[in-house]
Amino acid sequence: MKKQHARFVFLLGGLMVGLMGGHVAQAEPSSQVVWDSATRHIVGSGNAVRGAANAEVCDSCHASAPGKSLRANFPRLAGQNPFYVYKQLMDYRANTRGHGVMQNFASQLTPAQMADLAAYYADQDLPGRPARQASPEVLRLVYRGDARRLIPPCAACHGRYGEGALVHVPALAGQEVSYFTTTMQAYKSGERANDLYSRMRYIAGQLTDGEIEALARYYAGTGR
Repeated sequence: MKKQHARFVFLLGGLMVGLMGGHVAQAEPSSQVVWDSATRHIVGSGNAVRGAANAEVCDSCHASAPGKSLRANFPRLAGQNPFYVYKQLMDYRANTRGHGVMQNFASQLTPAQMADLAAYYADQDLPGRPARQASPEVLRLVYRGDARRLIPPCAACHGRYGEGALVHVPALAGQEVSYFTTTMQAYKSGERANDLYSRMRYIAGQLTDGEIEALARYYAGTGR
C-alpha cells in the first residue's frame, strides 16, 4: 500500500509540473534540499541527546513536553518527521521559506545541529490523534481524495493516522488548528512556496476554506 501511495504522489508531482508548463522551468527552486544519500545520512545521524541540549530556545515556542506548542500559531514539533524538520530548517536558512525569526535562528545552525534537533523532536510522542468521528466529507478527503479536483488522499502522504508517511512530509496528528489553517491558507495564496512540485499549493488552492477548517479540526482531534 505504501508503494502505491508513493507512486500516486510521484505521478501527481509530474502532473503538477505538466500543468504549470514552462513556468516551472523559469521559477526559483522551491527548496535547496536534495534527498540524496548524503542528506539522508546527515538526518539519519541526528542525535536526540545533543538536540535536547540545543533545544531550549526552540522549546520556548514549540514546547516539547507534554507535546504542545506554547502558542496556537506555532506548530507542535513533538513526534514530527525528522526529515521534514531538517528540510524546513534548511529552507529557512536558504530563505525559500520566509520567517524572520526562524531565518535568523536557522542561519546559526550547522546541518548536523539541525539533524540533532530533528532527532530530538522525532524521539517524542505525537501530541494527539485524529478525531474518532468526522463528517463523511472530511473522511473522503482524508482517505479517498477527490479525483475530480485532482486532490490525492491526505493519508497517501501524511499517513493513515496523520503520523507522516513519506520522507519529507510532516505528521499532522495533534497539530494546532490555527497553525494548520494558517499554513494551508499560506499555501493557497502562494505566500508559502517551499513545497516540492507545488503539490500543497495546488491542493490547498482546490480546497474551500470550510474544507481546510474541517481538516484542521479533524487532525487536531477535535472532531467535525
